[in-house]
Order: sequence, then structure tokens, then C-alpha cells
Amino acid sequence: MKTSRKVLIIKTGFSEFLDRGISTTVSLGDVLICTSLLHLYKKDEVTWVTDWQARQLLHKNPYIHHLLIFGTKALEHLNTQEFDILINLEKDIGICTFLNQLRARKKYGFYFNDTIHNISTRRPSTQYLLSGQENHREIKKNALEILYETVGEEWKGQGLILTQRPKHREKFDIGFNYAVGSKWPTKAWPMDHWKSLENLVGKSYKITWQQGHKNLFKYIDWINDCRMIVTSDSLGQAVAQALGKKVVTLYGPTNHVRMQGIPGVTVVPSPLKCPYMPCFLPVCKFDKFCMDYISPEKVAQMCEEQLR
Repeated sequence: MKTSRKVLIIKTGFSEFLDRGISTTVSLGDVLICTSLLHLYKKDEVTWVTDWQARQLLHKNPYIHHLLIFGTKALEHLNTQEFDILINLEKDIGICTFLNQLRARKKYGFYFNDTIHNISTRRPSTQYLLSGQENHREIKKNALEILYETVGEEWKGQGLILTQRPKHREKFDIGFNYAVGSKWPTKAWPMDHWKSLENLVGKSYKITWQQGHKNLFKYIDWINDCRMIVTSDSLGQAVAQALGKKVVTLYGPTNHVRMQGIPGVTVVPSPLKCPYMPCFLPVCKFDKFCMDYISPEKVAQMCEEQLR
């Protein structure tokens, strides 16, 4: 009989798993995406360290036994423990340096390399994760394939894990997840395009516009009320995936390859042939930017195909 292992996962959302940048804006979608790894440790005792802002995404997750909020108290507690597996998905230099001293039989992810005095990855095949996403143009794997590769495993279609919401009859056919975060406002699809999409599909399908902007639980419940979510590259995409919804995701300044091949997700990349794409810039260099070129007619077609 297999013995339960003690597993430590560090994912606060301060840095995005696929990007080198560190931010005070916690990436909730990135935290949720990383829950896919829990499929590997369902029979183990998992401790997860996250930021206060991300705790609601992980609260009552059936595969997380100890949810710690990042801070002095949590770090002092970890210093008294010994783990079988340690997975660090944060690139913060302070976190990486601290984790070097923790006791664990196997370590994956990012760490502080005393030889080069910089952050490194424990698997050479994922060294490119230390570069910015704008340098990932040649990567042909999706985000979950890369995530699993980081811990020495092969992704086999495992999805995201979110505390289950009560099952009920869905009230709407399509939810418009139109708002984007402050970190990348260039992800936004123009409002006149959203209104055109409503005119195109509103006669055949029941439409709802994004709700719960300031309350994560209400936001999740709104998505749970929909059969399908149309969204940009945002938290809504990850929540909808985790809830088993059909997702149509619009991509411009970020890399659409990250979601290709993921069950239930239809990717609609901008057709613009911009030499900077994906640029990951918060401000576009041009008056009319890549998201403008995704036509409402194309999105309506994708919605109708997925809802048949």
C-alpha cells in the first residue's frame, strides 16, 4: 500500500508561473491554473502557501489539507517541518532563498542558485520559464503541459480544481466576461464589439453580462450560472475551466498557445500580423491594437459551434 507523502506547494500569485515579472497584484488566475497539479497528489498530505487575496480560490479544496497564508507565521511553521516533495512556483528572490533551507527529499520549481546568484529552475528543460513571456514565441506547449513538466510529470488532460459549487440548472447560455484586470488593460476587447456580439447571438441564446466584480464568490457563482463564458485571457477563463464550462477565449497581447489543446477551451487569436505579438505590454504602441481585429462575427460563430 502506497504511503501518503507530505507535499508542500508554494503558489502565492506574486509572479506568474510563465513570466519572470514580480508584482504586488496577485494573479488569481495563475493560482487557480496551478491547482491542476493536485491531481498528482490526491492521496498525499498537501500544504499550500498562498497570498491572502488568493485564499478564497483554495478554501475547502478537498486535496489541500493545510492552507497557509504567506507571511512570517507561515514561514516559521514551515521551518519546523520536513517534506517529501517541495514545489515552488514563485520566482520571488526572497521566497526562493528561504526555501533553500527547508528540508525536502525532492524539490521542484524555482530556487536561488548560489553559484550564479540568481533564480534557477531545478529542471533544465524549463529554464526558459525565467524569461519573459514575450520571449516564449517558439514554445508549442500549453500552460498545463509546461506545469507538469516542471515537476517531472506528463500532463494527460487533467483540469483545474476549484471547490465545487452546488449543482443547479444553468440560468444563461452565454456569459460575457468583459472586464480585465489592471495589470494588462490591453487584453480588453472593445465594448462596441461586445455589444455587436450580443446583437448577433442574443436572439438565439440567453445572455448575461459579468457580475460579482468585487466579490469573488459572487463572481464564481455568476460563471456557474452560465453554459458558456466568452472572455479575454483572465481569471474568468480559469474559473470557467475549473467549473467545466465551455470557454471561448479572445487573445491578442498574450500568447494563445498557452490554452491550445485544453478540453472545453476554444481559442480565438487576433488575426493581426503584428511583429510584436505576443508583446505582453500594458499599453499598445498603436492607435488600433490587436484585440480590435477580432471580429464579433468570428466570436459568434465559435459560440454557436460550441453550443450546438
